[in-house]
Amino acid sequence: MNNNSEVDVNVLVSIYNQKISALTNQNILLEAKLQTLQKDYENEKNLLLVKIAEFGKDQLVKTKKKSDDYQQSGVE
Repeated sequence: MNNNSEVDVNVLVSIYNQKISALTNQNILLEAKLQTLQKDYENEKNLLLVKIAEFGKDQLVKTKKKSDDYQQSGVE
């Protein structure tokens, strides 16, 4: 029988492989979550940029209308 200080190499390798597999799976899951968050961030950023651009166009149209109204009013 083995001494208490000795370890069965097969058991050691088995446990090692289990731990490596678990850590690898955890790492893959975290990478997938990170990519999902990055994708969601890019989508939200693009939506905000579109809304900002639309808001800017609306403001430009309102400014032009006020300017046109002033010019057409005949006031000097």
